[in-house]
Amino acid sequence: MKKIFVISAIALAVLTGCASEQRTAVENSVTRQVAGEVLASPNDNRAYKTLMLPNKVEVMLVSDPDAQKSAAALSVGVGLLQDPMSQQGMAHYLEHMLFLGTERYPDTKGYSEFMTANGGAQNAYTWLDITNYMFKVNNNAYDEALDRFSDFFKAPKLYPEYTEKEKNAVNAEWSMRREMDFFGQYNLSRSMMGSHPANRFLIGNLETLADKDNSKLHPQTVEFYNRYYSGNIMKVALLSNLPLSEMEQLARKHFSSIENKNIEPPKVDAELDFSNLGAKRIHYVPNQDVKQLRLDFTIRNNTDQFALKPNEFITYLLGSEMPGTPAEQLKSMGLISKLSASATPDLYGNYGSLTVDVELTDAGMQNREGIVATIMQYIELIKREGVDAKYFSEIQTSLSNQFRFLEKGDEFGYVANLTDAMQKVPARNAINAPFYYQRFDASAIQNVLQQLTPQHLRIWYISKQEPHDSSLHFYDGKYKIKDISAEEQQSWQQSPQLALNLPAVNRLLPENFDVKPMVTQSKPEIILQQDGISAWLYPSQEFASQPRGVLEIFFNIGAPQQDIKARVLLALWYDLFNLQQSALATEADIAGMQLRLTAGSGMALTIAGFTDKQPQLLQQALDGLTVSVQEQSFAQAKDRYIRGLQNQGKQFPFYQAFGAFNNLIRNGNYETDQLIAVANSLNSDDLQAFIQHTLSNNQLRIFAFGNYDKATVSQVLSELKQALPPMRTELPYQRSAYWKPVAGQTLVVQKDIDVADVALVDVHIHPEPSYSQLARATILKSHFSNVAFDKLRTEEQLAYAVGGTAMQLEDYVGFAMYIQTPVKGVADMQARFDSFKQQYAKELDNLTEEAFAQLKASTLVTLKEPPKNMQDEVGPLLADWYRERFSFDSKQQLIAAVEQVTLADVKAFYRETMLNDKAPRISVQMRGTKFRDQPFADLKGQIKVDDVAAFHRQMQKQ
Repeated sequence: MKKIFVISAIALAVLTGCASEQRTAVENSVTRQVAGEVLASPNDNRAYKTLMLPNKVEVMLVSDPDAQKSAAALSVGVGLLQDPMSQQGMAHYLEHMLFLGTERYPDTKGYSEFMTANGGAQNAYTWLDITNYMFKVNNNAYDEALDRFSDFFKAPKLYPEYTEKEKNAVNAEWSMRREMDFFGQYNLSRSMMGSHPANRFLIGNLETLADKDNSKLHPQTVEFYNRYYSGNIMKVALLSNLPLSEMEQLARKHFSSIENKNIEPPKVDAELDFSNLGAKRIHYVPNQDVKQLRLDFTIRNNTDQFALKPNEFITYLLGSEMPGTPAEQLKSMGLISKLSASATPDLYGNYGSLTVDVELTDAGMQNREGIVATIMQYIELIKREGVDAKYFSEIQTSLSNQFRFLEKGDEFGYVANLTDAMQKVPARNAINAPFYYQRFDASAIQNVLQQLTPQHLRIWYISKQEPHDSSLHFYDGKYKIKDISAEEQQSWQQSPQLALNLPAVNRLLPENFDVKPMVTQSKPEIILQQDGISAWLYPSQEFASQPRGVLEIFFNIGAPQQDIKARVLLALWYDLFNLQQSALATEADIAGMQLRLTAGSGMALTIAGFTDKQPQLLQQALDGLTVSVQEQSFAQAKDRYIRGLQNQGKQFPFYQAFGAFNNLIRNGNYETDQLIAVANSLNSDDLQAFIQHTLSNNQLRIFAFGNYDKATVSQVLSELKQALPPMRTELPYQRSAYWKPVAGQTLVVQKDIDVADVALVDVHIHPEPSYSQLARATILKSHFSNVAFDKLRTEEQLAYAVGGTAMQLEDYVGFAMYIQTPVKGVADMQARFDSFKQQYAKELDNLTEEAFAQLKASTLVTLKEPPKNMQDEVGPLLADWYRERFSFDSKQQLIAAVEQVTLADVKAFYRETMLNDKAPRISVQMRGTKFRDQPFADLKGQIKVDDVAAFHRQMQKQ
C-alpha cells in the first residue's frame, strides 16, 4: 500500500572521490543534457544511462562511485484501479504475495533473511496506477540481491497455502488506517464518482478479499499477475558503485528474461458525471478534533504538462500570504490560522484534484460561507489579472535554484522515486520533472483555471460539530452531503467585501551563490564568547561547495523541566510565533530557505538553506520573537494546543506507546489532562510575562554549520544582542534528567486509547551504561526484527507493525520489542511476547560465527556511510551539541564499540536484558476500543505509573 509517510522528494548527489571519475561524470552530464538523455542537476556528478531491454523493460542506471549501498526498484504500471470489483484490494494483496518465495528461491522468509544478513532494506507500495518494489543492500551482495528480486517478476510461487495469512496481513494494514481521516475522506470522495474505476475500496480487507460465488481470490490473483506483470509496462532503476558498463551487464542479466506480453498499458478514460459530483457541500465528522475547510476542485489529469506547470502556477498564487491575499487578510481578521493550496493531478487516475485547505478558528467556523466566497472571488481575480509572466519568472527561478544545488538522498527512496517518475514522464525527465519550468504558457494555466468552477467544486466542512446522516463502511467517519445552493454560488460573483490583491514579488530569492573558502576542521569549535552568548562554527567538510548553511540559535531554560506552566507557555509561544511568521516562512521557503521555531528545554530558532539572504531573514525572525499577544489570538492558540494534545490519542497505537515511553524516561513531561487544565488557567498576560522573562534569563548558544565564517557568526551575535533586552541574566545550561534504571524495577504504563488496536512496547534495560551495550543492541536489532516479523507477522498474522529496536536512555541502553495488533488483547499479546523471547533465544543460539560476521559487517557499513547531504552531516553534530558532548564523537565511539563486538557479546546482551528477570524493565500497554473487555498484562513486582510528573519527582536520576 502506498505509505502514509510518502517517500521523500527526489534528491541528488554531490560526489567526492576519484578525480578522474568525477571529471568523466561531469563531462558525461553535459553531454547527456545536450544529447537529450537523463537531465541531471549540475550539482550531481553521478553517471546516468537509460536503456530499453529486448523485452521492453526500460532501465535507468545510476553509477555513484561513493555509494556504500546499492539499490534497485521496479515499478509495474498497474495498480488498484485494475482490481476486479469482486476482489477489491487484490493488486495490494499480490504485492504482499510476491515477497513469499519464487521458483529459484522458494523459502518464504529467504528474501528478508538475505536482506537482513547483508545490511539491506526492502519494501513496496501499491497505488491507483502503479505497484513499486524496492530494496537496498551492501554493495558486495548486489548481484545476488538482483537475482532474488528479479525472480519476483519471472516466477513467483504465489503459494495458495499463504492466501489466508496474507489476507490477514492486508487486513491488519487496513486496520491500522481505518481511523485515519485522510483515508476516510479519500474513500468518501471517490464514492461520489459513480461508476468511475476510482470508486472502489483500495487497501483490501478480509471482507473484500473473501472468496465469493464466481470469484476466488487465489486463482484471480494468479490471473491478474499473468495478465498485467509484463515487461513492456515495467520500469527499473539501478544504483550502485559499479561503472555503467558493469551495471548494464547486471540489468541485462537479471531483467531481460522477464516475459514481455506486449499488453496495452492499462489506462482509465471513464468520464465523470459532474452533475452528481460537483456543487456539493460535504459535512464530515472526523476522528481528530479539527476545524477545517477545504475547497476541492476536480480537474483533468494534466501530468503530461509537467514542463508547463499550470497547477504549480495556480497553487503558488492561491497559497500566497503576501499582503492583500486571502491567506493574509483572513489570518489578520482572526478567522483562519493556515491556508495552503496543492494539486494532485492523478489522484483519481484520469482526473485529479486542486485543493485549498484552510485551518479555521472558532470565529472562522462562524464565517465559513464568507471565507469560501473570498477564495472564489480571489480565483476570479487570478483568472482576470493573475496569469502574468512575472510569477512564472519567480517560480522558475525558485525551482531552478533548487535543482542547481540538489543534494543526494537515501538510495532506497531515490530509486523508488525514479521508477515512479518513469511511469509518468519520459525517463530523461525522471529527475528534473518537478523542477523543470520550460516556459510561460498562459493557455495551459487558463485551461486549469476554467475548471475551477462551482460545477467542479466540492466544499468540505470538517469538524466534530458537523451534521451527519451517513457513516462510512470501511472507515470511521460520518458525513452528510448537500447541494450548494444557486443563491450561494451567485454570491461568489459579487464584488469582494475584502480588497483582494495578487502577490507582490518575493524579496528573499538568492542572488549570490558565493561560498566561503574551504576550512579543514576536525570538529565544531567555539569561536566567540561574549555578553553571555557562545557561538560554535563548523564549515561543512563534505559539501563545502554548497552555498547553504544551518544556523541554530538556542535559548536554553530549565523551567519547562520543573514547571508545567512554563511547559505550556513555551508551546503557546511556539504556536503564535509560527502563526505570525508563517508569511515570512513561506516567502523564505520559496527562496530556498527554512525558518522554524521549536520548543523543548527552551526555544530553538533555526534558519537554514541558501545563505545569501539569511541576514534579512534572521533580522525579521528576531523582530518577531516577541509575539503579539491579543486576547483573541491567545484564546485561539490555546484551542489549537488543547486540540493537538487530544488528537495525539488518535495516532497509531504503537506511536502512542513509544510516545508514552519517551515521556516516562525523562522529566519535564506531564499527563494530557494536566496540560489541558493548566492551559485553560492561563491568560495573555501570563504569556507576555513569560516571553520577557525567557528573553532576559537564559543560556544562549549559537551553532553555525556550512557556508559561514567567523565574521558572519559575529554579525549574527550582534543581531542577537540588539534584539534581546539590554539587561540579560545568563543561566546555567539545563537538560532533561533521565530515569536511572534500577535492578529489579519494572515500570508499567497502562492506558485505554480511542483507536481500535492494541500496542505494546516491552523494554528491558541493560544494567551497565556503556557504548559497548549500545553496540551489541545495534547489531542485534535487525536479526531480532527479521525473526519477529517472520514469526509474528508472516506466519501467525498477529500484526502489520512488529519488531525490535535498541533504545537509548541517556547513558543506558535497552532493547525493545513492539507490536500493534488488531487480533489480540494486551494480556494475550504479552504472553506471546514472553514466549517469543524464549523462542528467539534458540534462534540466536543457532546463529553461526559466519552469519554473525555478516551481520556485524553490514552494521558497520551502515554506520560508516558518509553523509549524503548537509543534513546528514550536521545531524549527529547537533545531537552532541545539545547533549553537551563537545568532543562531537558519539558516532565514532559507537563505530569503535561495534568493531569490538563478538557473537558471545550479543548473546550475553540478550540474556542480560530480555531473559533477565532482574533487568530494569518498562512495559507500555495501549488498549484499544476493540479490546476494552480484555485485561491489561500485570507484571510481577510492577510499579504502575499513572502520573509521569509525580513519578519524575521521586525517581532516581542519572
